[in-house]
Amino acid sequence: MSFRRGVSRFDRVNQWLQFSRQWHVIDANQQDAELLGDKVARYLAGKHKPIYHPKTDCGDHVVVTNCKDIAMQGFDWKHTIYKFNMEYPKSKADIPAWQIHEYDPCRVAFLSIYRSLGNNLLRRRLIQRLHLFPDSEVPDFVRKNIGSQLRQVQEVVKRSDEYTAEERAAFPRVVKFTEGHVVDWEKSIPNPGRHTKPVPGQKDK
Repeated sequence: MSFRRGVSRFDRVNQWLQFSRQWHVIDANQQDAELLGDKVARYLAGKHKPIYHPKTDCGDHVVVTNCKDIAMQGFDWKHTIYKFNMEYPKSKADIPAWQIHEYDPCRVAFLSIYRSLGNNLLRRRLIQRLHLFPDSEVPDFVRKNIGSQLRQVQEVVKRSDEYTAEERAAFPRVVKFTEGHVVDWEKSIPNPGRHTKPVPGQKDK
Protein backbone atom coordinates (compact mmCIF):
# COMPACT_ATOMS: atom_id res chain seq x y z
CA MET A 1 0.00 0.00 0.00
CA SER A 2 1.52 3.30 -1.08
CA PHE A 3 1.48 6.26 1.25
CA ARG A 4 0.62 9.71 -0.12
CA ARG A 5 1.65 12.74 1.89
CA GLY A 6 -0.98 15.42 2.30
CA VAL A 7 -0.44 18.83 0.76
CA SER A 8 0.81 21.23 3.41
CA ARG A 9 -0.04 24.90 3.58
CA PHE A 10 3.43 25.83 2.37
CA ASP A 11 3.12 23.59 -0.69
CA ARG A 12 -0.34 24.93 -1.40
CA VAL A 13 0.90 28.54 -1.29
CA ASN A 14 3.78 27.68 -3.63
CA GLN A 15 1.29 26.11 -6.00
CA TRP A 16 -0.82 29.26 -5.95
CA LEU A 17 2.24 31.40 -6.63
CA GLN A 18 3.09 29.35 -9.70
CA PHE A 19 -0.30 29.96 -11.31
CA SER A 20 -0.70 33.57 -10.16
CA ARG A 21 0.78 36.66 -11.80
CA GLN A 22 3.79 37.84 -9.82
CA TRP A 23 5.24 41.35 -10.05
CA HIS A 24 9.03 41.65 -10.37
CA VAL A 25 11.19 44.78 -10.48
CA ILE A 26 14.67 45.18 -11.93
CA ASP A 27 17.00 48.17 -12.13
CA ALA A 28 18.34 48.91 -15.63
CA ASN A 29 21.08 51.26 -14.42
CA GLN A 30 24.31 50.50 -16.35
CA GLN A 31 22.89 47.18 -17.63
CA ASP A 32 23.53 45.83 -21.11
CA ALA A 33 20.42 46.14 -23.27
CA GLU A 34 20.65 42.66 -24.83
CA LEU A 35 21.38 40.81 -21.56
CA LEU A 36 18.64 42.71 -19.78
CA GLY A 37 16.17 41.93 -22.58
CA ASP A 38 16.91 38.19 -22.35
CA LYS A 39 16.33 38.11 -18.59
CA VAL A 40 13.15 40.20 -18.62
CA ALA A 41 11.73 38.18 -21.53
CA ARG A 42 12.30 34.98 -19.54
CA TYR A 43 10.07 36.23 -16.72
CA LEU A 44 7.48 37.71 -19.08
CA ALA A 45 7.09 34.33 -20.82
CA GLY A 46 7.11 32.37 -17.53
CA LYS A 47 10.15 30.25 -18.40
CA HIS A 48 11.26 30.36 -14.75
CA LYS A 49 8.20 28.35 -13.70
CA PRO A 50 7.97 24.53 -13.77
CA ILE A 51 4.55 24.77 -15.44
CA TYR A 52 5.94 26.62 -18.48
CA HIS A 53 4.78 25.60 -21.92
CA PRO A 54 5.56 27.47 -25.18
CA LYS A 55 1.87 27.80 -26.04
CA THR A 56 0.70 28.73 -22.53
CA ASP A 57 0.52 32.27 -21.19
CA CYS A 58 1.87 31.80 -17.65
CA GLY A 59 4.27 34.75 -17.39
CA ASP A 60 4.53 37.49 -14.77
CA HIS A 61 4.63 41.28 -14.69
CA VAL A 62 8.04 42.94 -14.85
CA VAL A 63 8.75 46.55 -13.86
CA VAL A 64 11.97 48.03 -15.28
CA THR A 65 13.26 51.26 -13.71
CA ASN A 66 16.04 53.69 -14.74
CA CYS A 67 15.69 52.93 -18.44
CA LYS A 68 17.41 56.22 -19.26
CA ASP A 69 20.68 54.80 -17.85
CA ILE A 70 20.67 51.58 -19.90
CA ALA A 71 24.04 50.71 -21.45
CA MET A 72 25.47 49.28 -24.64
CA GLN A 73 28.93 47.93 -25.37
CA GLY A 74 31.56 49.89 -27.27
CA PHE A 75 30.13 51.91 -30.16
CA ASP A 76 26.82 50.00 -30.27
CA TRP A 77 24.91 53.22 -29.62
CA LYS A 78 26.11 54.41 -33.03
CA HIS A 79 26.31 51.14 -34.98
CA THR A 80 23.07 49.51 -33.79
CA ILE A 81 20.47 50.40 -36.41
CA TYR A 82 16.75 49.79 -35.92
CA LYS A 83 14.74 49.39 -39.11
CA PHE A 84 11.15 50.62 -39.27
CA ASN A 85 8.75 50.00 -42.17
CA MET A 86 5.04 50.78 -42.01
CA GLU A 87 4.48 49.49 -45.58
CA TYR A 88 3.51 52.99 -46.71
CA PRO A 89 5.31 55.12 -49.29
CA LYS A 90 8.41 56.76 -47.79
CA SER A 91 7.79 54.99 -44.47
CA LYS A 92 11.09 53.12 -44.29
CA ALA A 93 13.52 54.50 -41.73
CA ASP A 94 16.86 53.32 -40.37
CA ILE A 95 17.45 55.03 -37.04
CA PRO A 96 20.52 54.47 -34.81
CA ALA A 97 20.04 53.54 -31.17
CA TRP A 98 21.32 56.83 -29.75
CA GLN A 99 18.70 58.88 -31.61
CA ILE A 100 15.91 56.62 -30.39
CA HIS A 101 17.24 56.83 -26.83
CA GLU A 102 17.28 60.64 -26.94
CA TYR A 103 13.71 60.74 -28.22
CA ASP A 104 12.31 58.08 -25.83
CA PRO A 105 14.54 56.77 -22.98
CA CYS A 106 12.43 53.61 -22.65
CA ARG A 107 12.26 52.65 -26.33
CA VAL A 108 15.63 50.86 -26.58
CA ALA A 109 14.78 48.67 -23.59
CA PHE A 110 11.37 47.91 -25.10
CA LEU A 111 12.86 46.91 -28.46
CA SER A 112 15.49 44.63 -26.91
CA ILE A 113 12.92 42.87 -24.71
CA TYR A 114 10.44 42.56 -27.57
CA ARG A 115 13.12 40.97 -29.75
CA SER A 116 14.11 38.52 -26.98
CA LEU A 117 10.52 37.25 -26.71
CA GLY A 118 10.93 35.60 -30.10
CA ASN A 119 8.69 35.50 -33.12
CA ASN A 120 5.52 33.84 -31.79
CA LEU A 121 1.82 34.51 -31.44
CA LEU A 122 2.01 35.22 -27.69
CA ARG A 123 4.57 38.01 -27.97
CA ARG A 124 2.03 40.84 -28.23
CA ARG A 125 0.17 39.55 -25.19
CA LEU A 126 3.34 39.04 -23.15
CA ILE A 127 4.70 42.51 -23.83
CA GLN A 128 1.55 44.05 -22.30
CA ARG A 129 2.81 43.00 -18.85
CA LEU A 130 6.00 45.01 -19.24
CA HIS A 131 6.16 48.30 -17.34
CA LEU A 132 9.01 50.68 -18.22
CA PHE A 133 9.97 53.85 -16.31
CA PRO A 134 12.79 56.25 -17.28
CA ASP A 135 13.86 56.90 -13.69
CA SER A 136 13.42 55.37 -10.24
CA GLU A 137 10.01 57.00 -9.64
CA VAL A 138 7.28 54.35 -9.79
CA PRO A 139 3.57 55.11 -9.22
CA ASP A 140 2.05 53.85 -5.99
CA PHE A 141 -0.50 51.61 -7.71
CA VAL A 142 2.41 49.78 -9.39
CA ARG A 143 4.72 49.78 -6.38
CA LYS A 144 2.19 48.11 -4.09
CA ASN A 145 1.93 45.12 -6.44
CA ILE A 146 5.70 44.40 -6.56
CA GLY A 147 6.58 41.21 -4.71
CA SER A 148 10.20 40.46 -5.66
CA GLN A 149 13.32 42.16 -6.96
CA LEU A 150 15.38 40.58 -9.71
CA ARG A 151 19.17 40.56 -9.63
CA GLN A 152 20.89 42.75 -12.19
CA VAL A 153 22.63 41.08 -15.11
CA GLN A 154 25.81 43.11 -14.58
CA GLU A 155 27.59 44.48 -11.55
CA VAL A 156 27.49 48.28 -11.35
CA VAL A 157 30.96 49.64 -10.67
CA LYS A 158 31.67 52.96 -8.98
CA ARG A 159 33.00 55.90 -10.91
CA SER A 160 36.34 57.44 -10.03
CA ASP A 161 34.67 60.55 -8.57
CA GLU A 162 32.40 58.46 -6.32
CA TYR A 163 35.23 57.16 -4.11
CA THR A 164 35.94 58.90 -0.82
CA ALA A 165 39.31 60.33 0.14
CA GLU A 166 39.93 57.43 2.54
CA GLU A 167 39.25 54.86 -0.20
CA ARG A 168 41.59 56.65 -2.62
CA ALA A 169 44.36 56.75 -0.01
CA ALA A 170 43.98 52.98 0.55
CA PHE A 171 44.59 52.15 -3.11
CA PRO A 172 47.98 50.56 -3.86
CA ARG A 173 50.28 53.11 -5.50
CA VAL A 174 51.85 51.94 -8.73
CA VAL A 175 53.34 55.32 -9.68
CA LYS A 176 54.49 58.03 -7.29
CA PHE A 177 53.35 61.38 -8.61
CA THR A 178 55.10 64.68 -8.02
CA GLU A 179 53.71 67.40 -5.78
CA GLY A 180 52.53 69.49 -8.73
CA HIS A 181 50.58 66.66 -10.34
CA VAL A 182 46.98 67.60 -11.19
CA VAL A 183 44.20 65.08 -10.74
CA ASP A 184 41.62 65.54 -13.49
CA TRP A 185 38.54 64.98 -11.33
CA GLU A 186 39.71 67.35 -8.57
CA LYS A 187 41.03 70.29 -10.60
CA SER A 188 40.57 71.20 -14.22
CA ILE A 189 43.67 71.72 -16.33
CA PRO A 190 43.81 75.24 -17.86
CA ASN A 191 44.02 75.57 -21.61
CA PRO A 192 47.68 76.17 -22.51
CA GLY A 193 46.72 77.76 -25.82
CA ARG A 194 47.84 77.01 -29.34
CA HIS A 195 51.36 75.76 -29.81
CA THR A 196 53.52 77.91 -32.05
CA LYS A 197 56.58 76.45 -33.70
CA PRO A 198 59.64 78.56 -32.99
CA VAL A 199 61.40 80.10 -35.96
CA PRO A 200 65.03 79.00 -36.34
CA GLY A 201 67.42 81.72 -35.21
CA GLN A 202 64.72 83.71 -33.37
CA LYS A 203 64.76 84.00 -29.60
CA ASP A 204 61.64 83.32 -27.56
CA LYS A 205 60.04 86.39 -26.07
